[in-house]
Amino acid sequence: MKTGHFPTGDELAEHDARSQLRIDQRNRRVIASPSRVARQTAEWIADEFEIVPAFDDIDYGHWRGRSIREIGEREPGHVAAWLADSQARPHGGESVAMLAARVARGLAFIDEPDAHERCVVVTHAIVVKVALAHVLGMPLQSVYGMNFAPLSSTVLKRASPADAWAAELPHEPA
Repeated sequence: MKTGHFPTGDELAEHDARSQLRIDQRNRRVIASPSRVARQTAEWIADEFEIVPAFDDIDYGHWRGRSIREIGEREPGHVAAWLADSQARPHGGESVAMLAARVARGLAFIDEPDAHERCVVVTHAIVVKVALAHVLGMPLQSVYGMNFAPLSSTVLKRASPADAWAAELPHEPA
C-alpha cells in the first residue's frame, strides 16, 4: 500500500512510460526541475533540456521524506498552520508564498523573447498547482484542493506575454 509522504526529490518515477513520453523537440524547449526525478523524466522525453531552479519542488524542510500521517500526528498544529496560511513555514523550509514567488519568476523566464514556440516543463505537482493559481489569479490556498495524477500534463498557454493565460487542466498520461 502506498502511503503519502513529503517528497525528497529523489523518488524515481513509478511508471515506465519512457516510450509514451518521448516528444518531437522541433520548436519545443524542455525545462526540468533540478530534482533527480524531474531530470530523469526529462531524459525520457527529450535528448536535450535545461535545468531551471525556479521549477524545483518546494523545500519541505524537516518534513522532507517523512510520512504525512506521522507529521500530522506529531505536529498537528504546524500542519494546520501550513494549510491555513500560505506564508507559514513551520517545517523550516519554504512557504507556499515563497514557492509562488519563485514559480512566477520561472514563468517570466519562459516568456523571454528568445523562448521557443512551445515549452515543456517537467516539475512537481505543487509547482504546477502554484503556477495554476498564479496565472489564473486564484488564491494560494486553492493549491490544497488540486489533485493531479503522476505524469499527467497541464497546459498553460497565451498568445504573447501581454495576453492573459488560459489553462487546459490535467491530462492523464496516454
